[in-house]
Amino acid sequence: LNEYSIPEFASFVEKIGHKVADLDRLNVIHVTGTKGKGSTCAFVNSLLSSDLESGRRLKIGLFTSPHLIEVRERIQINGQPISSDKFAKYFYQVYNALKAEEPKLRKVMPESPDMPMYFRFLTLMAYHTFLQESVDVAIMEVGVGGEYDSTNVIQKPVVCGIASLGIDHQGSLGNTVEEIAWHKAGIMKQGAPAYSVEQPDGALRVLEERAKERHTTIEIIHPLDHSVELGIPGEHQAINAALAVKLCQEWAARTNTRFANGSWIADGLRTARWPGRSQTFASPRHANISYNVDGAHTVESMAACGKWFASMAADVPCVLVFNAAHERNARALLETLWSETKKCKFVAAVFCPNLSNRVDSVNFTVENDEELKQQKESAKIWSELSGNSDTTVCATINKAVEHVESRFGEQSGAKVNILVAGSLHLVGGFLDAAKGSI
Repeated sequence: LNEYSIPEFASFVEKIGHKVADLDRLNVIHVTGTKGKGSTCAFVNSLLSSDLESGRRLKIGLFTSPHLIEVRERIQINGQPISSDKFAKYFYQVYNALKAEEPKLRKVMPESPDMPMYFRFLTLMAYHTFLQESVDVAIMEVGVGGEYDSTNVIQKPVVCGIASLGIDHQGSLGNTVEEIAWHKAGIMKQGAPAYSVEQPDGALRVLEERAKERHTTIEIIHPLDHSVELGIPGEHQAINAALAVKLCQEWAARTNTRFANGSWIADGLRTARWPGRSQTFASPRHANISYNVDGAHTVESMAACGKWFASMAADVPCVLVFNAAHERNARALLETLWSETKKCKFVAAVFCPNLSNRVDSVNFTVENDEELKQQKESAKIWSELSGNSDTTVCATINKAVEHVESRFGEQSGAKVNILVAGSLHLVGGFLDAAKGSI
């Protein structure tokens, strides 16, 4: 990620037959943040799905990351991943255009890449898909940061949103919330108002400075009242929902869009869904096992996850299933989780890497021995915090599911609450292995 990232991505857009200005037809709602940006996008998607005065509904494109089970989840039309056939069709349209001899790729620098990396390719494919499908609006979630993120190739978004900021991706964005705020604020554009949730003082100061630099405005949004019914569970969702409402109201006003029903906001908030975040489901094989999965992977989001789980756990025996990606601070995450769940009756904990029986789950960047070493270290930390030495390290997510269900499934019919947290990749693997779908 550097100052050449956007010009390089623009050259890829041109290479596959589009002009960067073509993307303005997508009426983009651009959303960044450290935590909550995906949930915000899910609320926006649900809110805009209401009937219009004209009798039709908007055709909505949604681009998010990462996926939980299948890569198709990242590119959705009207709340559903595009079909396998369409994914293959648009994949090869983009791939073949990039590989074609003509037109020549415009090189920004001699060392600029000839092909986009994984996330950049999927961003390119999303923009191409939404243009080909003639969507009325494209909701684009930033991958990392904002300033140099490939989604930021868009020149004229309709409106921009900034969810809660915190420390994450330090290697790319910096070690302070102010440095991170600078990157996130990079999505602001002249002519497109920006809205942000409440932020730490230092971050807010940076956002306001960058808004002036970009000749736009930024308004701070406050959480909805907790009496408002939300389809995505968790107290922390009140602020994401509030941001989504403001983004949709602004988008509708600027695009002259009118919804038929005066209850479109309440309906959209109530029916919103976002798999893998504060999600609960029963084991299909053991009626007494309740899985509670949340992709929390930052200290702030882990605190919210812990509060959510503790609010439901009561006196039911609990089991933790955990993994933190190798670049994250497992101790900080586990300490935060324990501080919020001390009253829960944890009887055991299971640790496993983000590996499953799916062929596309292999992590080629970390050796298996290193992965298991990290899990053993996490198990040790949890034992120190909880005072419970009943910990198990499993080689894969599938083995973890087998262990949990063979040990706790229908034991005397007693209910067991399983908390799965620490990584969206872990949660996705668990949804696949334990539930079979998102």
